[in-house]
Amino acid sequence: MATAIDFGIAWEWEHDEGFIGVLERVCAARGLTTCVVSPANLRSVEAGIAAGELSFDAFFDRASDTDPSFLPLASAVARAGGVFVNRPCDVERAINKAAMHIDFSSRGIDVPYTIILPRFEEGDPTGEILRLDNVGTPFIVKPAHGGGGLGVLLGARTLAEVVAARKEFGHDQILIQENIVPRLLGGRKAWFRAYYVGGETPLCWWDPEIHVYERVTPAEAAEWGLGRMEAIARLIHDISRLNFFSTEIAVTGEMRYVSVDYVNDQCDMRLKSKTHDGVPDDVVESVCASLAGFVARARAQRRHRTTRRSHRCRGARP
Repeated sequence: MATAIDFGIAWEWEHDEGFIGVLERVCAARGLTTCVVSPANLRSVEAGIAAGELSFDAFFDRASDTDPSFLPLASAVARAGGVFVNRPCDVERAINKAAMHIDFSSRGIDVPYTIILPRFEEGDPTGEILRLDNVGTPFIVKPAHGGGGLGVLLGARTLAEVVAARKEFGHDQILIQENIVPRLLGGRKAWFRAYYVGGETPLCWWDPEIHVYERVTPAEAAEWGLGRMEAIARLIHDISRLNFFSTEIAVTGEMRYVSVDYVNDQCDMRLKSKTHDGVPDDVVESVCASLAGFVARARAQRRHRTTRRSHRCRGARP
């Protein structure tokens, strides 16, 4: 008989250790079993899933995007019917900034004025480049795919910089975006990182220059009307279909709530107690509690389906 584990967690980034430890502890406190998969035990767990000796009710993949050796495990979990925190097909769509820009705009989310250029190999987009004056100066240049600031050029001013980016990332679309300047709220830049995790929406102040987080307090949210960002995060969930992500939102002097970085599916969850630019520990606790709630619901749904199948089998005629 297969060993049923409530939550499989795949990770390989050394700086995830603190986050994974908190997640295990929070799950254990809720009576949820976990199986943490690292490069050390990857093959044995993968073999157990493939052979039907092991099953995960829910699966959290924080590894296969950077380590392809984890891809067979994700495939095996999918074939066995495990519920993903973020399904691979949804992740593939959500990390395409060009696609998300279009989807956000069509659903009423305020986004920076953007020109989307085709892949370099698809030719010279003369008509689009002629609209460059509409973006303003300076502007942002970024490839449609990539995270952690990879390929993002801040403060661009010339067409030559756009051409260079198209050549460097010739396999990808290029986004040219207006530079969003946040207003000040209580002396701080109104730039935020909003999370969505299993229906909950923790919110942090986040400085894009020094990358320092501070949790938004209930009093601050009420004083500045920041609850609007929770609604934006929920709408992004509806669009992306991801159950755990973050988005960056800036409030401008005109009180525009602009989604400046659309969907980050692999959130940096280093603890602030361990590194100055980490996520506040209480936010990490909140995220882990929400993930545990997601897992508990996935377990209940999967066990309910299994019970129903069992009842049908017992009641079937030979």
